[in-house]
Amino acid sequence: MREFFAAWLCTLRSPLLPLLRRALSSSSSSSGGWDDPLSSAAASVEAHFQAHWSALDAAARQDPAQAVSAGDWRSPLELPFLWIGDLHPSLVTSLLRSLSPSPRLLAATDRVDRRIRAEVPGISDRLRRAQEAFISAEVSGAADVEAFLKELKGVALDANRLRRGVLSELVAAAGGYQAALFLEALSRFVLSMHDPEVLRRFDQCRASPGS
Repeated sequence: MREFFAAWLCTLRSPLLPLLRRALSSSSSSSGGWDDPLSSAAASVEAHFQAHWSALDAAARQDPAQAVSAGDWRSPLELPFLWIGDLHPSLVTSLLRSLSPSPRLLAATDRVDRRIRAEVPGISDRLRRAQEAFISAEVSGAADVEAFLKELKGVALDANRLRRGVLSELVAAAGGYQAALFLEALSRFVLSMHDPEVLRRFDQCRASPGS
């Protein structure tokens, strides 16, 4: 995943994000058809995020333990935002809210938030139960590693399914120009956590006495 993620970030940084920004600058808020340049650029960015979660699914099938943890390809600034191997889905709705969405889009965001609040506890509890079952079995000398890894794989797949669904629902609800603005903001947020200057300031704050 380290090599994949590095290449994924590089492609997001260029050409995808610059193409989306150019399309935004030359379009109006009334743009909406998915066959126009703006919507095509936005669709490419959304597909790029979906490809990232598909790659995490593939990793979960090969190495479930790593898939539910913070991989060594993550930046130190990224770590506080992770939930079961990737960004918490509520960060996506929070990001959309920061863009001052219309009442209609805000209502759609509320619906997605309710879905997140309904599903996240169940996925987290599934992970906790798998851990508890393994610990109990290990104490008695009957730990089933294969069953434990199977549960970890299921947890990771469920978490990625939720992330995919959240992004798809929000992009569909926003549509056109608003969807492009949202995807541009999401891309900037993800890239900022790997920006050398941002990470330098982060490290300085961590190292400051009394901070």
